[in-house]
Amino acid sequence: MQPKTISTFLAVLALVICLEGFAAPPKLDSLFPAGGQRGQVVSVTAAGTFGAWPAQVWVNRGGLQIECDKDKGKLKITVDGEAAAGTYWLRLHDAEGASVLRPFIIDSLPEVEEKEPNNETTDAQALEQSSIVNGRFQGGGDVDGFTISAKAGQTLVASLQAHQVLASPMDAVLQICREDGSVMEQNDDARGIDPQIAFEVPRDGKYIVRAFAFPVTPNSTIGFAGAATFIYRLTITTDGFIDHAVPLALQAEQENALSLFGWNISRDAKPLTEQATHGEYLVAFRPDLSSSIELTPATHSVVAATVDSSRDNPQAIALPATITGRINEPRDEDSFQFKATKGQKITFRVESDSLGFLLDPLLQILAADGKIIGEVDDSNRKRDCELTQTIPADGDYRVLIRDVYRHGGFRYVYRLTATQATPDFVLKLAADSFVLTAGKPLEVPITVERKNGFNGEIAVAAQDLPGGVTADIVKSEAKGDSSKAVKLVLKSEAGPISAPFRIVGSSKEPAELTHHASFSLGSTTTQCSLPWLTVVKAK
Repeated sequence: MQPKTISTFLAVLALVICLEGFAAPPKLDSLFPAGGQRGQVVSVTAAGTFGAWPAQVWVNRGGLQIECDKDKGKLKITVDGEAAAGTYWLRLHDAEGASVLRPFIIDSLPEVEEKEPNNETTDAQALEQSSIVNGRFQGGGDVDGFTISAKAGQTLVASLQAHQVLASPMDAVLQICREDGSVMEQNDDARGIDPQIAFEVPRDGKYIVRAFAFPVTPNSTIGFAGAATFIYRLTITTDGFIDHAVPLALQAEQENALSLFGWNISRDAKPLTEQATHGEYLVAFRPDLSSSIELTPATHSVVAATVDSSRDNPQAIALPATITGRINEPRDEDSFQFKATKGQKITFRVESDSLGFLLDPLLQILAADGKIIGEVDDSNRKRDCELTQTIPADGDYRVLIRDVYRHGGFRYVYRLTATQATPDFVLKLAADSFVLTAGKPLEVPITVERKNGFNGEIAVAAQDLPGGVTADIVKSEAKGDSSKAVKLVLKSEAGPISAPFRIVGSSKEPAELTHHASFSLGSTTTQCSLPWLTVVKAK
């Protein structure tokens, strides 16, 4: 071998050894299919980059048993027959780190995989029963069609999950068509930018549910879009389907007060609820119905708006409270009366769009004489809104809510939270996982949001750290740079270690408060306070 050849070989060998010494953590881009039926075993392809296989799998709720097959990127997910419906969040991890959390949705209907060709009406994929289709728009111009039989008077529900939970970069469209392809009903945006249709079947026969998509970020392309990341789950059913619940918040002792609303649901359908890990949210479902709904846990009064609530007939409430209501028809409005004292500051927050509903809320605060003393439409460039109102005098006040465009209907649902605007704080994480090298300190940045004039000192600490990992308490002072952000320093002398942990902030003045640092789950507004820590050996 020539000297030049030998030197080239040694250089390549050194590069390979170097790369092996700096293996990357698992990179999980998506799961397909992105869900499964209760009581079934699902073969799932994990798209991404995996330096080591098999990896370990962590999931935030019980009910799933997940194994890595011998083939890289292949998972076997066994769904318990008693598993709660809803979104499960899982991550892959190994000695080098952890992936981001990805959603896997459990439901009650049989699942089928979309099969090509199904672009043309004559090639539409036949469904023998109500089903959930796991599909993907493969490329530009792709259209997916499915036929199902329905009887006159039935409600055919077609609901597509893609962008809101799965974070698929697509803006989908749904159509209900006759067998000849003529469109009977179409929807673009029902749950965020995901479409949903509840179609009243006019006569017995076969109907085509057709779906296609555009990119969520517009580009110069004119036409339908598709890519490996355009993954969706499409529920097509004439059976029971859950759209929302009243109320959308729940105290433990109020479980029996919960009612489910949707289509093809009997009035006496009593929901089941499951508390997700660490109580960050609740899931309401029924094994005999498709879909589920997330609820927020509440520590104060939970109220359902009455049907006759109006400007002239306000519903009496006591603050603090979380109210669930619905603007039932165009020009409808809901009104709630409460007592307040001079100088009291009350924060009113309305959620609808972020929960997947249609209301574009306008919120007004009225004095007893009907004078508007506060009003808000959009907040932070989003349709949902928030207002903190200082009360000018002792007396009765009303909070009024309606759609800004005077629209209304079955899905114009909202959750209104009214609480005392006391000084408080929120801790936010920009990432959901961290990698610490043994022997080298790791700084974890934490954003501090101070609300309603909170000017106290916050002690930020790590809890439930894996064995051998330490972190000193760091303080967010009332003023200066640390009032807005701090860095928690983690240390360890040994690895590998891989486990979840928590970051908690506590204050003594002006009030004793304790909050966990959290991050958003995927593209949703749901918060999680359980980041992941991996300790790797020093290279």
